[in-house]
Amino acid sequence: MAGSAEGPVAARRPGATSFEELSAEEHRILAYASAIGSEFDFDLLVGAMGTDEELLAERLERLVHAGVLRERPGGDRFGFVEEEFRARVYRSLTESRLRVLHRKIAEVLERMHPQPSAEILRELGRHYFLGKVPEKSYRYNRQAAEEARAAEEPEVATHHLQRVLVDLAALGGERRREEVDVAESLGDLYFSIGDYAAADRYYAEALDRIGVEEPRVRGRLRLARAEVAREQLNVQEATQGAVEARHLFESAEDPLGVAQTYRLLGRIAFQRGAYRDALEENMRALDLLGPTADPRLLGRLSIDIGNSFALLGPEVRSVAVEWYERAIDRLRQAADWPELSRAYHNLGVAVGELQPQDGLDYLEKAQEAGERAHDPRSTGRSLLSGVELRLALGQLDEAERDNEQAGRLLGRLTDDLGLQLVEVNRGQIDERRGQWEDAERAYERAADICRRFHLPADEAEVEFHLARLRFKTRDLEGARRALRLAADLGLTELRPTLAPAFDDLKRQLDRAGPEDSAEAPGSLRPADPRPGREL
Repeated sequence: MAGSAEGPVAARRPGATSFEELSAEEHRILAYASAIGSEFDFDLLVGAMGTDEELLAERLERLVHAGVLRERPGGDRFGFVEEEFRARVYRSLTESRLRVLHRKIAEVLERMHPQPSAEILRELGRHYFLGKVPEKSYRYNRQAAEEARAAEEPEVATHHLQRVLVDLAALGGERRREEVDVAESLGDLYFSIGDYAAADRYYAEALDRIGVEEPRVRGRLRLARAEVAREQLNVQEATQGAVEARHLFESAEDPLGVAQTYRLLGRIAFQRGAYRDALEENMRALDLLGPTADPRLLGRLSIDIGNSFALLGPEVRSVAVEWYERAIDRLRQAADWPELSRAYHNLGVAVGELQPQDGLDYLEKAQEAGERAHDPRSTGRSLLSGVELRLALGQLDEAERDNEQAGRLLGRLTDDLGLQLVEVNRGQIDERRGQWEDAERAYERAADICRRFHLPADEAEVEFHLARLRFKTRDLEGARRALRLAADLGLTELRPTLAPAFDDLKRQLDRAGPEDSAEAPGSLRPADPRPGREL
């Protein structure tokens, strides 16, 4: 079976045999070996080649002495000294030759392992796929994908399911329904690891294949594409998709599907700052689900309900915490790690407003769940939300470290909302250090992102930060402009925990004449920790 060599690939020793110096029989041995992988078992090689054991052992011994191969302890496993040498051998083979080699390797591997492990399933899937045996490639790659999903390895699962789609096309016949199932599964896997472009591509492919039949399946796929649009901050497309999905579920008499569309509409309303509307949509979903619904869906909905309460003011913060705790219980039961990460994240934000260290502890649990889900976006968002809490604890260097690490993670994922929060955090950090110009530029970059994606709640908060900063630097006219914009956007309704600090700054500016200088920064009422970075 294939595998990676232990430790770094050793450099070939001076005088080692070159590719051109190999004999015809050595070429044949290395052709089979290169198709197996960087390392290979003696028994698999001898079986695939159909040759005499002793003769093969002698020739492998010569290749070891020549510096081409290395022998592992025990003498039943070998590996290439140089990966590039193996790759060169493999590239020298024609497609027809490779097809024969992989097929023969797969057949021997199948006989050797009548009850294959997950690792052997992956190898059988690979060799039968490259050997162009679609019936067996389909079977083993499908099994390997299922094993990978169970082992929480979504990237591995996507690799095998992509082969399954190719095999289905090669098998021919009426397999449209299977193709839809596989494409939808690929979309779900890519969505779970934050690759929204790939997820949308496979959901769209599944919709194209299903045609106008099966409204329940079409509704599910349309809803999935709307979820992607929401994650990409495309509010109009997300709303349209959710409404279309609801009509499809209603025509299929599917109350569970209808409930999920209400939940998505609630998340869209939350994103634009309409928290009461979001709560109403989520309560409609909860009524349709009932108490015996799937714990995974109830857990996700519980997060969303908690989010709405968290942003309706400090007097209902404890209600938000209760909903997050319910979500955690249900999502643990369902082993839904991406959503469990979201629940811990939002609980950490809510608790951290009054107890920063406890909030950081919950955010650490969110990172752990995100890592278990192989979701770098969750890790990045948790780091971001911890920055404000670290600032509240006076941990300025740690806050900057976490913010820049989050920026690198989310930059690779083109997470615009996350990058907006990175800029807000940079402004806060620079402001604490007295680097006023750098802080102002960071806030302005954050405001630009908010305007580009129509995020009024976040834009209002950023404008408030700008107003406070300009008041400190005695730019009173600039402070008034920013505060007016924050008011016009509805800051006190969208971010109620900032209302006292907003009123305080407004009084200060009203008292200051056009020629007056601002009061010392310390005279401003400190704002509460930044609220509501719910996911």
